[in-house]
Amino acid sequence: MTKPHQPLRSDAQRNRDAVLTAAIAVLGRRPEASMQEIADASGVGRTTVYRHFPAREDLVHALFDRVVDEHRAVVTDALAEGGTAAEILRGLGPRIIRAGERFRFLNAHGDPAREDPLKNPGAKEPLLVWLTDAQRRGELKPGLPPDWMYTMIHALAVAANAQAQEGHRTTDEAGRLLGETLVQAFAA
Repeated sequence: MTKPHQPLRSDAQRNRDAVLTAAIAVLGRRPEASMQEIADASGVGRTTVYRHFPAREDLVHALFDRVVDEHRAVVTDALAEGGTAAEILRGLGPRIIRAGERFRFLNAHGDPAREDPLKNPGAKEPLLVWLTDAQRRGELKPGLPPDWMYTMIHALAVAANAQAQEGHRTTDEAGRLLGETLVQAFAA
């Protein structure tokens, strides 16, 4: 496996990305699918898959990293579009749920020992930075610490995704309700 600080050659990066993309599709349909099935779907050989991901848990960890990256991209895109705090919060709900829907299969591969950087954000986490700045501007309710708001958004997103996954709400309904809940809870 390539060391994290070592950049991959462009062809190796393409192969790794192909495996991850195939894993999302294959495991999304069948969470118990084999590494061979993922290799077949990715268009690279099984040895290439194992070169990047020596064990299934290495692949799963990389997929969890992809979830974090995609969720950060969702937040960054929503913030870049601008608008009032209420508009941003309302828009985040559906985006978060759609991103979560893509990776629901990972619930079957949960690793309770694995630290979730979205659950315990660093000071530069885009959503936490925005919450802090928006509260300073008076756009969010005073008295609620930004890290508390962040934690509640994360928890509500997990719960909303579970509602959709369990069939209690459609994906669209869960996203809309999440956005409205965020507005009611946090917008000034």
